[in-house]
Amino acid sequence: MTTRFQELATQGKPIVPVIALPTLECALPLADTLSSCGFKVLEITLRTDCALDAIKLLVESRPELVIGAGTVKNRQQLEQTLDAGAQFIVSPGTDAAMIQQAQERNVAVVPGVMTPSEIMVAENLGLDTVKLFPAALAGGTDFIRAMAAVFPAIKFFPTGGVTEDDVNAYLALPNVICAGGTWLSPAGLLERGDWNRIHEIAQRC
Repeated sequence: MTTRFQELATQGKPIVPVIALPTLECALPLADTLSSCGFKVLEITLRTDCALDAIKLLVESRPELVIGAGTVKNRQQLEQTLDAGAQFIVSPGTDAAMIQQAQERNVAVVPGVMTPSEIMVAENLGLDTVKLFPAALAGGTDFIRAMAAVFPAIKFFPTGGVTEDDVNAYLALPNVICAGGTWLSPAGLLERGDWNRIHEIAQRC
């Protein structure tokens, strides 16, 4: 049976760090910094050249964490991330063929949505969680609240424009299972290797 994202997302905090790693050398110290503050589920986006190597390294070196791949946009990328050991897949959009491919590989997949039509596609393919992306532009908490009556079985994973200041407003909604946060690993701090500052940010959550 295919693993459902909700089974993974409930491990650790309800905020999933969404990470664009500038170098492979950042992967382990960042993961250790975040996990020391209770973050057990990490999304490594395919926005940098080292992403696949980082997923493989983290899966092998930190088995206590749940490592997923983000910004997965096509079936080739999906296969690459699964070969690297990704435990869940997050996509910026909804592609039925890619969802079915992930289900055939028994891996949790969270497609990006901005409309009720996309939510319908995901639900009719048997998914229980979708990613509202970019959440701030797609209607934010108002959109998610409006969808609750129409899609009572669907949970949301909002990312994109979610900030430290408004994340609690998302998490307060009963149909939000977790939220994605890029603010936990700012590019400048990653490039400098400022793990103390990242630790301070993570502790506030």
